[in-house]
Amino acid sequence: MNLYVHVPFCAVKCGYCAFKSGTGFSTDAMRRYIDLVGREVSLRALRDVRPDTIYVGGGTPSLLGPAGIAALFAALPRPADGAEVSVECNPGDVSPELAAALRKAGCTRASLGVQSFSDRALKFLGRRHDASAARAAFAMLRRFGPPLVSADLIAALPGAPEGEFVESLRELAGLRPDHASVYPLSIEPGTPFARAGIAAAGEEIALKAVAAAERTLAEAGLVRYEISNYAVPGCECRHNLAVWRGEDYSGVGPAACSREGLARRENESAFERWAAAIEGGKTAFKEDIAVSPGDDEAERFVVRTRLVEFDGPPPGGGASAQRRLAALRRLSSQGLVKNAGSGRWRLTARGREVADAVMAELL
Repeated sequence: MNLYVHVPFCAVKCGYCAFKSGTGFSTDAMRRYIDLVGREVSLRALRDVRPDTIYVGGGTPSLLGPAGIAALFAALPRPADGAEVSVECNPGDVSPELAAALRKAGCTRASLGVQSFSDRALKFLGRRHDASAARAAFAMLRRFGPPLVSADLIAALPGAPEGEFVESLRELAGLRPDHASVYPLSIEPGTPFARAGIAAAGEEIALKAVAAAERTLAEAGLVRYEISNYAVPGCECRHNLAVWRGEDYSGVGPAACSREGLARRENESAFERWAAAIEGGKTAFKEDIAVSPGDDEAERFVVRTRLVEFDGPPPGGGASAQRRLAALRRLSSQGLVKNAGSGRWRLTARGREVADAVMAELL
């Protein structure tokens, strides 16, 4: 079982962020949130489940502080032996005390939102840390925190000086993270960037940045295993792998989503609506639908194609499996995928560049 925990709090809202989170919450609201997460876990009959993975995202989970992290994990189900437990951290929140609290709570990997080692870029993005804070946070997590440290970078910023992103890549590679995520900047509707009329840098710049990321991170021993993710072999994010491979997951907290069998569920995103439901002894689903077995199978298959190497449809499968197998053969003839043997397929370098089109073809 895989558990996602959404922490909806942020100190500031970054210009590009489209995630469901808010600012201005008090310490009392955070304590209330932790209590309600524990109650939601019980309402959802998850209390006695021992998750194989737990991913605490947001929002900014590290904003809870050392005591809040300890309280949150006390409210969650006990993970299975050998489970992966991930927590997202903002560099501005990291201290020796927070890093130690993460380790003590059972966290096995911290995901650090570096985004850039350029102070100019960080200011443009609206981040509340600077490059020196990012370096210090990484060092503190290495010394006092969980055994694995991941870091995120944002690529293809509009108007960025030439070489700025590559310098950030080189600095990150020099830190020898266990895992890295690299995302070209996208301008999502409703974000401060969208409202300000800021435009994305363009596909060619994004493709060059991603190619530089794959090359530079490979030199540091990180292998690209998904469209946007790289890891030292054996240090891939197991929670995200489970999602991409089509496993079920349950989500708790405001705006958290779940895929449980044929059920697709999404919690209320507004904190007070979510809280009122849980305080009233009810689940907080804003949406709770059942998909058809065919749609379920299609969704799980297409999500798998985000991986650099993925399982293809069974050769003896039904009509939908045969259609996808034919589509994979067409894509192979176009140089976008290749047969890796034993029923597995791989995206080619060109296929990774146009992964969205590959997924659309397979649908």
